[in-house]
Amino acid sequence: MSNITATPLRCLVLAFLGLAALSPALLSLGCSDGALGAGSDDLGSLAPVDATAPPPDLAGAHPSGTPAPRGCVTSVDAGHHVFDCDGGIKYDVEVPVACAAGGCGLILDMHGYTMNATQEDAGTGMRARGNQLGYVVVQPNAPGVPAGWVQVTHAPLVFDFISDVAKAFVTDPKRAHVMGFSQGGGMTWRMICSHADFFASAAPLAGVVGCEYIPPNAPSRAVPTLQLHGHKDAILNFATYGPPERDAALLYWKAGAGTVIEMDATHRATRYITAAGTPLEFWEHDFSAGSFILGGHCFPGGTDVGSSPFQFGCSEMNTFVIGELAMQFFIAHPMN
Repeated sequence: MSNITATPLRCLVLAFLGLAALSPALLSLGCSDGALGAGSDDLGSLAPVDATAPPPDLAGAHPSGTPAPRGCVTSVDAGHHVFDCDGGIKYDVEVPVACAAGGCGLILDMHGYTMNATQEDAGTGMRARGNQLGYVVVQPNAPGVPAGWVQVTHAPLVFDFISDVAKAFVTDPKRAHVMGFSQGGGMTWRMICSHADFFASAAPLAGVVGCEYIPPNAPSRAVPTLQLHGHKDAILNFATYGPPERDAALLYWKAGAGTVIEMDATHRATRYITAAGTPLEFWEHDFSAGSFILGGHCFPGGTDVGSSPFQFGCSEMNTFVIGELAMQFFIAHPMN
């Protein structure tokens, strides 16, 4: 596998995408080539999602209560909703028919800078997967033109909304999960940092920094985590973001040495386990989007593939599908 850690256009691209606004030091961090650190059971395979498949039988699976509107959640009917809420954030919410009576899992899936919920779903496919497997899927749209997340401002608003969704749809508190891409990956780390008691597991994908690991800004427990980052990422340099984010979590959670669980010429997955048995899986790859501006800043198996810098699917065919991997991981790791 190659390990491309320097990108000539990185500083210009970071400025173009506005990622430096996340913190005063982020632009200089993104332009640095310095790297920190080195590098459970088999989850099996998930069949490709058939969005027309009948919903699962969730009888007896849910906590007590009847779904009812709450806060910004003005409808609890099955189907697709868009809720316009505080802070200029609009939320796309997909509610399977099987979830209208309560008892489903819950997935928060957050997009990156310049993106929206529809583009995020093209990368993860979570709406169809949730319909097949019994999860309410929440995909927020960040405010701004271009759209972008400011963690200190938006993370509390998004968490308030996901909390209302959990109550409104009477979702299973043991099956609430969080994921996101790029800036949304940073929001995912932030949710782990601030709300480890709410989210059972997490999947930050090619994410910016989002957790300090210094109390009180530190997770209250080790959260099962599936982290993805591409070696050829031209937006968020692999060496600057991928391993350091992984290593910060491993150090704080006191995880042991990693074990390679899957590897070929284009990708490698390493699993680390804490003393308590909590996994962190680190998936690294050599795939690229069709745009040289993005490089490896892309969704393996995403459906929005093309030469535009606003198309975030990796261009290679027959890769692993990150949406399937994340869903497998979520299913395998409910809250204990």
